[in-house]
Amino acid sequence: MLARIAAWDSSQPRDPLYEFTNFLREAMASKAELPQIESRLLRMVAPGAKTSPEGKDFVCRQISVIGTEASVPAMARLLNDPSLAEMARYTLERISGPSAGVALRSALPKVSGKTQIGIINALAARRDTQAVPALKSLISSSDTAVSDAALAALAKIGSATSLAVLKEAAKVQGPRRESVLRAYLQCADTVAAAGDHPAARSVYQQLSGPGEPAAIRIAALHGLVSVDGKSAIPVLAKEFNTTDADVQAAIIRLLNRMPGADVTAIFATQYTNLSPIGQIRLLAAMAERGDTAVTLPVAMQALKSSIPEVRTAALRAIGRVGDGTSVQILAEMAANTQGDEQVAARESLGMIRGSGADTAIAAAIVSSTGNLRLELIRAAGERASPQLADAQLKVAQGQDRNAAQAAIRALRSAAGPEQAPALLDAVLKISNVGERREAALTLASVMKRAARPVIEPVLSAYQPARDKQTRIILIDVMGQVSANEALPSLRAALKDSDADIARAAILALTAWASAEPFPDLLEIARGDSNPTRQILALRACIKLIAVPSERSRTDSVGLVKQVWRLAKQQAEKRGILALLPLFPTPESLRMADAAAADPSVASEAKAAAESIRAVGVE
Repeated sequence: MLARIAAWDSSQPRDPLYEFTNFLREAMASKAELPQIESRLLRMVAPGAKTSPEGKDFVCRQISVIGTEASVPAMARLLNDPSLAEMARYTLERISGPSAGVALRSALPKVSGKTQIGIINALAARRDTQAVPALKSLISSSDTAVSDAALAALAKIGSATSLAVLKEAAKVQGPRRESVLRAYLQCADTVAAAGDHPAARSVYQQLSGPGEPAAIRIAALHGLVSVDGKSAIPVLAKEFNTTDADVQAAIIRLLNRMPGADVTAIFATQYTNLSPIGQIRLLAAMAERGDTAVTLPVAMQALKSSIPEVRTAALRAIGRVGDGTSVQILAEMAANTQGDEQVAARESLGMIRGSGADTAIAAAIVSSTGNLRLELIRAAGERASPQLADAQLKVAQGQDRNAAQAAIRALRSAAGPEQAPALLDAVLKISNVGERREAALTLASVMKRAARPVIEPVLSAYQPARDKQTRIILIDVMGQVSANEALPSLRAALKDSDADIARAAILALTAWASAEPFPDLLEIARGDSNPTRQILALRACIKLIAVPSERSRTDSVGLVKQVWRLAKQQAEKRGILALLPLFPTPESLRMADAAAADPSVASEAKAAAESIRAVGVE
């Protein structure tokens, strides 16, 4: 096997490589044969060995798996072979024991370029503290890649000596200084992870000062918090007034991660000293902390800022910590500002959950007028609070028609079934057609929220009603609610002598939530004297067939066949063909294939047939 590997190159099958890999895996289970295997492999990379370059590369890879200190001399020699130096370096990195470290350190000054960088990386991976003096000398290398590798290695080794070397190097000024400082910080992180917090703290304190680059200061502050936790608060507070916006943002983020009223108090104290961007960040942080007693006064103060962005941030903060005392100012800002401020004011008015918020909004809805009232109504709709529904109902029944319309729309999400009687009363009293339609939609939406909608009040209002528009609007409500108790009234309306009433009944049954009205609509589609009502009824039948039911597929296709016989127009035929894939049966497939002979719907019929075949028929 080894003889074949010695002669192997990439143009040949990899079989001997796979065989040896499997052999080695089995040998590693017992380990008894590994010394002999290692010895045989080393002979294949010895001077004068007749092993192909690709064979040697494979052999070195296997030695990297099982190699011991016995492999060190051979691997050290191969560090001088450009084609195998990287694999030899990798192997030495993985061999435990001091001789591998000695070999790497000995080779370090004798090589250059990528090989030297590879050895530096290997020494770093081994955390070789004895390599620190040699690495120190390479920090000043003219080869930037070598210098960077040396710095990274010193940081990863993370010993007291490497920390001292980097501390000294950090005194040097010039373009390389920031690279040195990054390594110095990383070394402190390594030292801290090993448990030497005092040494790491010294570095973090040194590099967090005003004279250092912003990125270094931020990293140092993060490090300080990692070792000191809340004990780092005084240092962070001291740096709060920095003129560097990025550093200030980092300080705010770090402080905001720490719980406690003391941090919130620092924020409140520092607010007035900050730049506008700092104030914006601070307001966001304080809002996250949720301390109403401290944050709300600061946010209210910020609303007086001459900077729109600061005012917007203050409005958003009030949305998080506001209470009933905030309602008036938020409503005024929503009514009297534009752009981001108005958006923020509206969002906050809709989301504040502090004490007395709903009570304050309800009172303000009743007492306010104009745009201010409209904003309050809008917020009440977003809040969907039952407490606010009664106040909106009062407005809906009032003389301010703009406010009434807004209140009716808002009630669609805010009211509950208990408000249905009052909404019905509003529907009956409103004379404006558009407003009445809005009120009817709201009434139906509210009634449907009940576990079992109570339709009797609507029926009681419908029966004695003489006004046609009132009857039509109540018919519409019946259809939307889809309570079976309303079916007798709607069936009677289908036969009403007034064409508009009959048409409204058809449309109401079209909206039905179940297929129960199908026979009534099919009868009209078959024999009504009015062509318009026939078409409406036919389209309603098509819609109701698609409503989920307990019918079998076969029964559903039977209904489809009935409406197909009545379809005369292209639109209805297309609608019916769209139903067929919902009920894949042999009969629905036959219908689709037969309809393909009709040029007006041939493409739709073929598409339906393809869909049925794709899912299969039963």
